[in-house]
Amino acid sequence: MFQVGAVTVTEIVETRMSVPVTLAFRGLNGENPADLRPRFPAALFDQAGDPVLVFRSHVLRTPQSVIVLDTGWGNHKERRLDPYGHLLDTGYLDTMTAAGVDPTDVDYVFCTHLHQDHVGWNTRLVDGAWVPTFPNATYLFVRQEYEHWTTSATPGSYGHDSFIDSVLPVVEAGLHRLVEPGHAIDDTVHVELLPGHTPGHSGLHVTSGAQEAVFTGDLFHIVHQFARPDWHIVVEHDVQQGAATRRAFVDRYTGTGVRVVPAHFNLPAGGYLEPHGFTAGS
Repeated sequence: MFQVGAVTVTEIVETRMSVPVTLAFRGLNGENPADLRPRFPAALFDQAGDPVLVFRSHVLRTPQSVIVLDTGWGNHKERRLDPYGHLLDTGYLDTMTAAGVDPTDVDYVFCTHLHQDHVGWNTRLVDGAWVPTFPNATYLFVRQEYEHWTTSATPGSYGHDSFIDSVLPVVEAGLHRLVEPGHAIDDTVHVELLPGHTPGHSGLHVTSGAQEAVFTGDLFHIVHQFARPDWHIVVEHDVQQGAATRRAFVDRYTGTGVRVVPAHFNLPAGGYLEPHGFTAGS
């Protein structure tokens, strides 16, 4: 748990895994990822030196709202194109309850994008049907992102399965709202467009008092990308746009004291961009 001014942020971990950089990323141009490791917190890596990716939600309690940011893989879902997310049975909801978050108390769910590992707990299986996990929440999808998936998530394609079981049931229940970049969820939280990984990929920007934080979703999967923005994960939608967004982000936030919280880093509170590297937050 950490604070951004008056906003309390709680991490809800679903799963974690290590990923060899040379297996999952492109654009390295023969560079050895190990050469960059000394610039970054050791907690981001396993004993073999590979980055640890955490699949989680962040729950933001603002003075006005309870917001769930991204919802992981979900349980009992067929993910044959993502075997590490296939038919999971985790204690995600128990973890959430233990952290003091009742799914019925959530006001908003915001998905940074609509990949499988960010929408899974939008729904849960009840009596053979997928129903919204957060029944009193408004699920916020960036319009450009949602419209991309309504046209590209064709049967058998990457993301079709999760769109069918984790997005459409929310829409059919009338719980979704399409929003534009810059949309203010409340007085402390607004949507910040960070395109490239997907067309409408966006983060949340929190401002409370003198403190700020940006939850960056999948703009950065591994810490190396702060120094090497051209490195991109294999499922990046627009490689050039993603790299350009990362460069602009690093230029904008380095040395500002704004907390940067990527979705998958093994640092629940994120950290701070400095000219010499990235330092852990607390």
